[in-house]
Amino acid sequence: MKLKETKLPYVASDLDGTIVRNEDFKILESTVIDIQEYQKLSGGKFFLITGRAYQNMKFYINQLNIELPIICSNGSAIIDPKSNEVLYEAEMNEQTVLELLDDATKHSLDVNVYTARELISLKTSERYKKYTELYSHYPKNLQPEFTFINDYNELIQEVKNKKYKALKLMYSFDPINDVAQYERLVKYLESKNLYHPQTYIQSRLIIDAMEKGTNKLSGLKMWCKIMNVNIDTIYAIGDNNNDIEMVKGCKNGISVGNGVQALKDVSKLVIDEIDNNGVGKYLKELSKVY
Repeated sequence: MKLKETKLPYVASDLDGTIVRNEDFKILESTVIDIQEYQKLSGGKFFLITGRAYQNMKFYINQLNIELPIICSNGSAIIDPKSNEVLYEAEMNEQTVLELLDDATKHSLDVNVYTARELISLKTSERYKKYTELYSHYPKNLQPEFTFINDYNELIQEVKNKKYKALKLMYSFDPINDVAQYERLVKYLESKNLYHPQTYIQSRLIIDAMEKGTNKLSGLKMWCKIMNVNIDTIYAIGDNNNDIEMVKGCKNGISVGNGVQALKDVSKLVIDEIDNNGVGKYLKELSKVY
């Protein structure tokens, strides 16, 4: 993929908590304007790296004029937004997925399953209900698309039949009423030696389950290999625990001011908060420096 040559660097930005406000899933208008301006000046070098599934990023891809491949599902998939081609996917071990789904059935857990292209869910899923509430006013073609199952046993059979190749599982908990379930799951995922970053979004505790070694940094390294780009030239920005490996591993790893302390501790730079257009203002600074 060839882009217009400019001196401005590539910028890889997380979504939720970094440019997308957790409370309403919107980007400040000033941030949108500044990102769009950076896209013009750089020849489209701003792209996304997120824990989200590809299916619930479509509005932002359109809003921010993203043309570069995006890194989604916490680094386990890379997809070209123009062609929808899957350029890379890091599958979970099938037996592990089956065991996790069996565990979710036994303990009545709220879990979504991510593949490269699908976001698989029960209709009772908290995340499905929240996405429907917050995105209902957007054009239908830009709303998240869910693949629904009747129960986890149905999905277990479909995984066994090779219909779906899971990249990650995402669990949603009430941090007050689900403490015991949450603590049990964390111990269970640790016993499986799985990567399990945790984030707070809209008063929910979200936990991912992925293969160890698959994270945003591994995804960004693969992106650089595909795009023939030196990772040391990329500015990577995040806010939460699932950004730690990426920000720590990048020469230009950055945290927004509202980021968790663990991320700030490994960041090379802490910029302004999301509500103060932190990323947008930083892009303006980059434009002046280069």
